[in-house]
Amino acid sequence: MSNSLLASHADRSPLEQFVRDYVDVTGGVWDEIEPQVYDVIVPTAEDARSSAAEPALIRLTFDPEALPEHPRAQLASFGTPLIDRLLQESLQRGRCVELYRLDLNLQPHQLSGRIGRAVQLSEADAARRRGTSRDDSLAFEVRRIRPLLFPQVVFWFEATFTSDQKEQEVLPLAVDLHYGRQVRHLDQLLDPVHLGDRFSPALPEATGISRIEAYRLAREQTVRTVAALANTRARELAERIDRQAARMSTYYDDMADELEEQRQRAAAKGDESDKYASRRAALARERELRITELRRKNALSVRLRLLNLLVIRQPKLLVQAAVVPETGSSVPLELVFDPLVEAVEAATCPACGRPTFELQHSRGTLACPACAAASLAVRKGRPR
Repeated sequence: MSNSLLASHADRSPLEQFVRDYVDVTGGVWDEIEPQVYDVIVPTAEDARSSAAEPALIRLTFDPEALPEHPRAQLASFGTPLIDRLLQESLQRGRCVELYRLDLNLQPHQLSGRIGRAVQLSEADAARRRGTSRDDSLAFEVRRIRPLLFPQVVFWFEATFTSDQKEQEVLPLAVDLHYGRQVRHLDQLLDPVHLGDRFSPALPEATGISRIEAYRLAREQTVRTVAALANTRARELAERIDRQAARMSTYYDDMADELEEQRQRAAAKGDESDKYASRRAALARERELRITELRRKNALSVRLRLLNLLVIRQPKLLVQAAVVPETGSSVPLELVFDPLVEAVEAATCPACGRPTFELQHSRGTLACPACAAASLAVRKGRPR
């Protein structure tokens, strides 16, 4: 690519690039009349349903200063009807997409040694006595390594906070279907340079939870995040409403003072009418009504909805290993090596299902230290 083309691409705003890409993807055409001024034909959903309909030619500009020279052009900016329609249609078209994570090394160097260093093994009773997670009486064997595709689902939720103003937050969250855990390295997973719609060679898919279960997990985690955001906004809103209510109270207090001055002047002239008392009562009722209405209309409401869903099938290495004690049978152990972050993922405790890098062996089973300690306490008659 020439330096001039690179420079022109750098000069385009993200919105201008979005419109060009959207028109290309949807089968439309665009022609750049001059910098930031385009003639475009954008197919719509109505055009697709009606074979007789001809898409309209639209002239648009991203430069407000170009409008005098092109009076029939539409200004393309956020909030305009055309851009709002394109953004909404792009959300509809991309509501669910499936891609593959490419360019990963599936033959890491010294994988067995890296797994042995990542996972700490010990005998439960010996670890309790010595206070250590290392035990030379246990051997770790890697028996089979299989590359598989691990589906990871990325959810984009939109939270809308409505009160005296309207704000929106887009919250992405990814769930690994194999373990049913939240994916922490989301930026690396979503690197657009390494995503594609095809993967070679074909690999089987790892087992895991369903997308519905993943959605429930993602929604639970997102609701906690939204609750924290809502609490922050609610505190800020309460402070603003209190200030407005205080100003409103001051206004009615001034009116009440003025009414009292009128009553005193009237009393000095011998007018003892009770009309001032009724006006004062009406003023107090109006103040309470206005303040109550202020708080009611500006109460914070939150709406959460799922915007988009992206399934990324990422190749990882399923390591089928075994823990071999000095006496007794070996215990199978399944681990996963993630080439994206070049690290072993935490194993799943067979007892509680929580992720752990430390496993203790006791009576032919493996468990995390907390579950192993609880099991030992039960056997000794001291349940925790």
